[in-house]
Amino acid sequence: MKSKLHPVPARLAWVALFAAAALAHAAPAAAQTTSADSAVARSRPPVQADPAREDDGPLLDAPVSRTEYLLGPGDRLGVAVVGEFNEVYTVTVTPEGSVLLPGIGITRVLGLNLEQAQDRIGTLVARFYRNVEVRVALTRVRVFNVFLAGDVENPGVRKASAATRASEVVGGIAGGVLRRGIVVRRANGDSLTVDMVRFLRAGDTGANPFLREGDAVIVPPLNRWVNVYGRVHFTGTYEYRDGETLGSLLASAGGYTPEAADTTLVVRTVNGEHRVYRLSRNDPALATFPVRPFDAVYVVGVGNFNVQPIALVQGEVLRPGVYPIRPDTTTVRELVAMAGGFTGRASLSQAVLDRRVTAVALADTTAAADQDPNSAEQRTRRAFNSEGTSRVVVDFERLFGPGGERFDQPVRDGDRLTVPERGADVSVRGAVATPGLVPFQEGMRAEHYIALAGWYSRRADVRNVVVVRARTGARLTPREVGTLQPGDVIVVPYREPRPWNDILTRGQLVVTTITSLVITAIAIIGRN
Repeated sequence: MKSKLHPVPARLAWVALFAAAALAHAAPAAAQTTSADSAVARSRPPVQADPAREDDGPLLDAPVSRTEYLLGPGDRLGVAVVGEFNEVYTVTVTPEGSVLLPGIGITRVLGLNLEQAQDRIGTLVARFYRNVEVRVALTRVRVFNVFLAGDVENPGVRKASAATRASEVVGGIAGGVLRRGIVVRRANGDSLTVDMVRFLRAGDTGANPFLREGDAVIVPPLNRWVNVYGRVHFTGTYEYRDGETLGSLLASAGGYTPEAADTTLVVRTVNGEHRVYRLSRNDPALATFPVRPFDAVYVVGVGNFNVQPIALVQGEVLRPGVYPIRPDTTTVRELVAMAGGFTGRASLSQAVLDRRVTAVALADTTAAADQDPNSAEQRTRRAFNSEGTSRVVVDFERLFGPGGERFDQPVRDGDRLTVPERGADVSVRGAVATPGLVPFQEGMRAEHYIALAGWYSRRADVRNVVVVRARTGARLTPREVGTLQPGDVIVVPYREPRPWNDILTRGQLVVTTITSLVITAIAIIGRN
């Protein structure tokens, strides 16, 4: 029976039909209609009520291809018929692979793509209606079961969809190793290989296929592998694949990093003996060199690649800042020249060059100092509070005077050149009343600056006062120094008080000893 409706322009019909389908899903089943609509509805076959649950379906990682997606049981389709007869059907592929259009008929679409299914359904509709056009759209992707087996924690049945890839079922990197030999066995007997390295590292989706109903995902036991170390983008343990070459393995590891050297080493154990194969990065044989199970591949790196040695210049120079150097080649004079030279306020007598060291600047001079935390040496160390740097001995006045080239010396990475302003102070630290900076006065000795700092405190160890020279870092006694220079540091150590219980114990020991001697003497005199 042919519908008596008048033809409608095709584009407007498509829009109206798909809009009507959307409203039909959203509106209640008992929604009111006009009398004209009711008459039209009575003249058409009833729209199929899809028994499937209304939800969004599985997540997709890409739009579905109409030529690549193959239909199967559970797929939901929207079928729109436009022309002399206008209708939209929502149908689900049956378990046997067919679709049923109420009032029209049934046709098989199992294994067809969307374009093929559209042609087949159009052929079915054309048996009953002429001058109509049929369009088919996928509205929901099917869900089904697959089987997971092999070297996995919980083998068994897994739920998947036609948009599920093999990696989603495996659920990670089996055994902590990037797997490259996972097998997907189809229900028809075909097999595909899943390479997780190509998929995760290179984004090759062809190495991680979509699943179908009845598939078995098999993770074989890990019994062969290759280790990759050194200057590649992705080091680690890789599952060995038959026919692997060094070139393909390095490509799977992301290739060389910028700091990779020219040499690649392959270490192999043959009959208990280690053999080392050395290949050049540009050697054509590297691409075809065969890799064996349990090989270890090392890509050698260039030392200090892209690391720029620097030195810091601060204080009274024209352009303070950080400057590039050539370690043990760039000299102090060249470094000062890069910084623009000294200002008119610079004090060359107080300029210092500090260098990072691993040892403590104030080293112990005797083994006893290491053993006794209360020794004068250790107390001086604590009072000085060394910063873990070493002072390079440089006579800046001679270096930048006439013929100073012979006093020049190279700088190293991380060196710090500090040029203070003239008229700097003398620092008084440790056990004084008001430790701090005291204005420098020409020709004055250490006692003068200690007096200006409030004199010794009650806990001061006056016998072990130390003066640290600003220019050399040498530690001298006040008598050895004589008059101080700007920037010198006076260190007054603290005297460690003895605990009262220690004093009492020592006193009791003395009294006991004296008493014993007196008693012994009386006994001897009595016998005589």
